[in-house]
Amino acid sequence: MLRRFYTHWLASFTGIPQKIWFLSLVSMVNRCGAMVLAFMTVYLTQQLHFGLRDAGYVLGCFGVGALLGAFSGGKLTDKFGYYNIQIWSLVLNGLVLIALLSIRSFEWMCLGVFVLSLVSEIFRPANAVAIARHSTPETRTRSISLYRLAVNLGWTVAPAAGGLLAALGWNWLFWVDGLTCLIAAMLLRWLVPPVKAAAVEHNDQQLPEEPHLSPYRDKPYLAFCALTFINAIIFMQFIWTIPLFFKTVYHWPEAKIGLVAALNGFIVFLVEMPLIYQIDGRRRPTSFIRRGLVLYALAYSVFLIPTSFAMAPALLYVVAMSFGEMLVMPFSTNFSYDRAKSQGSQGQYMAVYTMSYSLANIVAPLLGTQVVAAFGFNTLWVTMVALALIGMYGFWWLENRLHRPVLQVA
Repeated sequence: MLRRFYTHWLASFTGIPQKIWFLSLVSMVNRCGAMVLAFMTVYLTQQLHFGLRDAGYVLGCFGVGALLGAFSGGKLTDKFGYYNIQIWSLVLNGLVLIALLSIRSFEWMCLGVFVLSLVSEIFRPANAVAIARHSTPETRTRSISLYRLAVNLGWTVAPAAGGLLAALGWNWLFWVDGLTCLIAAMLLRWLVPPVKAAAVEHNDQQLPEEPHLSPYRDKPYLAFCALTFINAIIFMQFIWTIPLFFKTVYHWPEAKIGLVAALNGFIVFLVEMPLIYQIDGRRRPTSFIRRGLVLYALAYSVFLIPTSFAMAPALLYVVAMSFGEMLVMPFSTNFSYDRAKSQGSQGQYMAVYTMSYSLANIVAPLLGTQVVAAFGFNTLWVTMVALALIGMYGFWWLENRLHRPVLQVA
């Protein structure tokens, strides 16, 4: 059985273009350094001694910067090309992370986190277009999954290493995070050197010739992005409030929090590619997204069950969130690619999709921290379950609208 799984796992990687592998490697190196983000809430409350509400406002500034960065990233990508934007975003991200270490006041921390998210989120639309341009329609979902596998492999390293570095001193965390961004920029320049646009944009001939439709006028797509916004709010509690929950309720040290969080990346690394290889094309993307939201709801439900053994609900939560993520995120991204291709406006469509996550970066930490401060963690878990069920119904409605039969008039 293990031999069969291993053979299937290897087969799931075949046929993916070489440059997708290189882009994924760059992203893995970059994500390996995403340690500050994993411990930002803990750093603000435990090291800088900010109140929970103030920490929420700082994290809200991260979301505002991310929203502006996603919007700007789409515009800048169209003007300067996705390659240059990726390079400069990585370089600036590394420099800002190192500079952030010297900030102690609330006001300057808000500004610093805003700039950090601005320069980091500019990367995403450019990177999404690069993945789309370097993959083929047949391998696109698996290319997305390979990219996510690399990111999650990096995420497996980041919280575990971050927890150990935080135990040595917070200075180590910021320096290592910043330097990995700079290393990722150098790898991108070395492995995927710039070439003429005509040589890489090989999928452009497949785009329709008619005038492009703006994503802001595509009502079904806007509904999809609104539902993606809900998905992101639910998932981002894993980043913003779950570490705080483990710290304040379970009283776990940072190293233990990092190791439990790293399990998410390990599960995704092990399972996502063969899972996508097995199920891709069997159902519509929205159908898989709905099933992922059911798992999100189950994940937050486990914290509502009283238990004296804290590790059990924590592990169940991470496993359910991991499998939910594997169904929600790759198929959401591929839905956006397909919609963009059919409407002939790929860059703008991917920017709007990215903005739905960026907007969630504003709401998720504010919602999480403010609900916890006012009503406690259990109220937050109930809220997340409710949002997951609302999102599930929303994708069911959207799927029926997009694929309902057209009545023929005799």
